[in-house]
Amino acid sequence: MGRAPSPIGAVRSKVDLVPPLEQSSAQARAAREWGELRARLQTVTPRALARAGLFTAVVGGLGWLAAASWPALLPFVVGGIVAYMLLPIVNALDNVMPRPLAAFLSVAAVGVTVAGIALLVVPPIVFQLIRTGVDLPTGTQVDAAINRFAASLGTPAESSRPVATLLSGIATGVRDLLASAQGRLDDLLGAVVSGLLGAIGALVGLIVLPTWMLTVMTDVRRARAAVDRRMAPWLRRDAWAAVGILDRATGSYLRGYVTVAALVGLATWVGLRASPRLGGPEFREPVALALIAGATQLVPAIGGLLGLLPALLILPVQPDRGLAYVAAYLVARFVGSALLGSRLKERRLRVHPAIMVPGIVAIGQFGILPLLLSAPIVAIVHDLVRYAHARLSEPPSPAGVLPGSDTAPAAALTSARTPAQRSVTAPRPLPRRLPAESPSPSATGG
Repeated sequence: MGRAPSPIGAVRSKVDLVPPLEQSSAQARAAREWGELRARLQTVTPRALARAGLFTAVVGGLGWLAAASWPALLPFVVGGIVAYMLLPIVNALDNVMPRPLAAFLSVAAVGVTVAGIALLVVPPIVFQLIRTGVDLPTGTQVDAAINRFAASLGTPAESSRPVATLLSGIATGVRDLLASAQGRLDDLLGAVVSGLLGAIGALVGLIVLPTWMLTVMTDVRRARAAVDRRMAPWLRRDAWAAVGILDRATGSYLRGYVTVAALVGLATWVGLRASPRLGGPEFREPVALALIAGATQLVPAIGGLLGLLPALLILPVQPDRGLAYVAAYLVARFVGSALLGSRLKERRLRVHPAIMVPGIVAIGQFGILPLLLSAPIVAIVHDLVRYAHARLSEPPSPAGVLPGSDTAPAAALTSARTPAQRSVTAPRPLPRRLPAESPSPSATGG
């Protein structure tokens, strides 16, 4: 009887199956890449290390300064986001008018819009939010409504007790939160008065903010070309690919989801205002409900379900108003998201829901603002990991090609430069005078 083959022999047999030519080519490729790495490391000079240290120190110092003075820099953060959202409009107007004039008109339109919202929209919203909190059903009213509903179905009230407890807790929490908004506004007023010096600094930032936004939107192409010239050639396309990933995710969110949220909120407000004219109930707080319906659209994947939360609170006490809100919200979501949103969100966040939804839930544990920004954060991390994995694969993917795309963003990012600038691939070194060489024997005739 023959013995069973040992595991070591099986492993050796599998190794022997690898063609010798393929194995030798892989070893040669690995040796060549290690040699290129050693050669590249040998080109690092002390001055290059000093420049890297200087860059690290400057970035660290700016980060520390921004963290220490973030209230004064907050207007510039908001202004940068607004300028980023206005860039497509400025680029479109640049074809028919000078770019500084296009930037000025865009900033002026934003200023007029913000002033109108602050004077005409914010006070009614605050008042209606407070009144919505007062009008929400109390725990006793929710219990009574659940008991009446159970009695109409012939169901024992005890079987509906968990649902009543859940709805009562939600309604009481939201009611207390909104009803206490008046006291919180008083506390906020006291804090603003006590922090007058900080408000003065923020006011100075708001005064210079329009000028800063004009400068950013006017010189964005020049700054991009300057950064491209100063960047190392081997790093250029990978760096612009990272910028392209940030731009794709952030642009899809700001120019897509934010616009769709505004459309859904506006359509919900129109539907609630038109409800009495169509034979439905009248809403005394349509602005507050429309604001909630629009804000929930900023959360991808689960935002549509979150927009039904007001109906969950209203249905137990006033079923007609709850059903009317559901109808207005569904129509608004169809109009704003399905019809118009499909054009605004052409560059969608290319993340599978199996990754997006757990990521949103995990990031949302850190607060409301991280929850609203969770979608672009997940998309950016997802695409950066995919790009790095593709660049490190065997063989590596071409530099600058974004995940899910066949073209590199570097061509689009460098197309704004002049033809003379496009031919430049790296900063040109200063000419050096070579030492005079001794004449060769052939030249002297010796």
